[in-house]
Amino acid sequence: MSSYSYMLRFVLQPDHLEQQRLEELVEFCQQGRVDDVMFFIDPLNLRHITLEEAKPWMEMIGRAKRLLEPMGVTTSINPLNTLLHDSAYNSLLEGQSFRLMVDPYGNQATTVVCPLCPEWRKYITEIYAYYATLQPYSLWVEDDFRLHNHSPLVWGGCFCEDHMREYARQAGVESLERQDFVRGLLASGDPHEYRRIWLDSCRQVMVELAEAIGEAVHQVSPNTRIGLMTSVPSVHAAEARDWHGIMKAFDGKQSAIVRPHLPAYMETSGIHYSWEFNGTSRLTAAFLPEYTEMFPEIENVPYTSYSKSKAFQKYQVETALLLGSRGITLNIIDMVGNGLYPEEQATSWLSEEKDFLNAVASLSLHTKNMTGVQVLVSERSSYHLHTKSDNSMEALYPQETFWASLLSAYGVANTYAVEWPESGGVIALSGQILRKYDESQIRELFESHVVLLEGDAVHTLYAMGLGSLCGVTQAVWREAQTIEQIINKHEYSGIKEGRMRPYLVSGRYLDLQYEPGTVDIISQIANVRGEALCPGMTIVNGRIFILPYGQDGFQGLLNPIRRAVLQETIGMLGLAKPLMITSYAPHLSVYEFRAGNRQSIAIANHSLDDIEGIELSGTDLTDDSWKLLSRHEPLGQQMALQSIGDRTAINARFPALTLTVLHRQKQI
Repeated sequence: MSSYSYMLRFVLQPDHLEQQRLEELVEFCQQGRVDDVMFFIDPLNLRHITLEEAKPWMEMIGRAKRLLEPMGVTTSINPLNTLLHDSAYNSLLEGQSFRLMVDPYGNQATTVVCPLCPEWRKYITEIYAYYATLQPYSLWVEDDFRLHNHSPLVWGGCFCEDHMREYARQAGVESLERQDFVRGLLASGDPHEYRRIWLDSCRQVMVELAEAIGEAVHQVSPNTRIGLMTSVPSVHAAEARDWHGIMKAFDGKQSAIVRPHLPAYMETSGIHYSWEFNGTSRLTAAFLPEYTEMFPEIENVPYTSYSKSKAFQKYQVETALLLGSRGITLNIIDMVGNGLYPEEQATSWLSEEKDFLNAVASLSLHTKNMTGVQVLVSERSSYHLHTKSDNSMEALYPQETFWASLLSAYGVANTYAVEWPESGGVIALSGQILRKYDESQIRELFESHVVLLEGDAVHTLYAMGLGSLCGVTQAVWREAQTIEQIINKHEYSGIKEGRMRPYLVSGRYLDLQYEPGTVDIISQIANVRGEALCPGMTIVNGRIFILPYGQDGFQGLLNPIRRAVLQETIGMLGLAKPLMITSYAPHLSVYEFRAGNRQSIAIANHSLDDIEGIELSGTDLTDDSWKLLSRHEPLGQQMALQSIGDRTAINARFPALTLTVLHRQKQI
């Protein structure tokens, strides 16, 4: 395989124009520079297919493999189902005595199985061992390898009778009613013991299942890499996913690989996509073991350019490099066996992009080497969340990625700090992340860092009895139509006495009162008549920045004035200053990677506007050995940078929906 691999997901239906489709596939791989073909197994059968049903597909894949191997194209297998995505109006086949999944309200699926079912475990390990007999390069486990999102169940499961007996055993009681267990699991206030039982059980069962599948595959084909497809990390948190445990269980002689979710199955705006990408895809990469190679997804539903333009697909592929990806899985061809649409001409853009993708992949960017403001997250946050009364399972979803998305939109480099940040610098806290830590740990966080807080994090701190750490004596959520007025006499974004209105939000703000002498007030929140209600953005004790809003309707918080306030505050308070794009360029994001004597700066333009030249601040970048790489300069263009103070002008063009990478080639 090349430095960056195209992995094409493909349906080749046995004996249905098979030879013609194969010839077209061979030509596509040659012209599109495809490295691997991931063959589906009977993708129209959304149920537990039998070995007999799989046999003609396996024979067909064997024939294709013999044709592709001499070209240097590897063969992989992509069974579409494990637990099953949803019941899809199906039922179990005769002889399949699988126990079925049950949701929190007692609804039973018709085909989605309980992961504890021994008959199904025997089935899934046997069929994966059979798939391994072709010695594929990779053998994939679909993103139905999860406990949530199994329609038509409400949320998912499992709360079947066998699971309820297990929960009762762990609780030390003879029996548990489902309704009582769910009520305790979601109880408001301090988490009930049932929460821990649920999460521990989910965490353990999925690792055990991964171990069983991994062992079955590697006994037959030791060199096959198991690939795991993933969903949204905050949702996985409600079932306590053990990212390292699962990947280790899938590892064999060759380490397992993963397909992180990229958050757009149909085309959306780059502005919306980047918010979700920074909060979903980057978080997935942060949770994975450092050695795990990533091949994110281009998933076009319902396929072809009617789902996404070529421009948007190229944008997705390029920005996925920010994860340190080693390739991409391409689900760009329909799954009904039509083969390749000649009018699509996808090979053109795939071939054109490949040199740039190979060049950036060869730089070995890795999310663990990202620098900037540290956004604190944890994969175990659902153990500690406080819920409200009458909650659903969605109440167990952490909300800790707000700052990664906001700072990226504002051109401020940031990175995820998993479980605990490095000492010093700026950290950003959101949601209820602080509930994971005890008082001494929280005090250490505040003593060792400059801290950014949004409203939920402040309210959490106050509710824990630690409001004094950020000078807060009162924190009350209120709702009203408001404006926010700058009152510190600073001019931001060229506007004197600037005003902001949080458009597109419900009007929810945190009414904060502070200890005297602790706070510098940047803005105040007022009603529409201009009457002051409470402080707005503030700096507390010269090292804590507070943004007193919740995360609902984040679009309303995107504002040139707020961007200028945040950049000024971070530049003023932070000892280790992150890279920031200080010239005005909305939704132009900067990401910095440092590893040993290598430094790379990636600039992603998530907007539809071309940007001509930018200014960076944060560190001295003076050097004549920088190389600029882009889709238009895939082999790189030499560039000398000259910093004046901590400001550096980069005289380059940053086209809409593209990634540009600057790489320093000598010691720094």
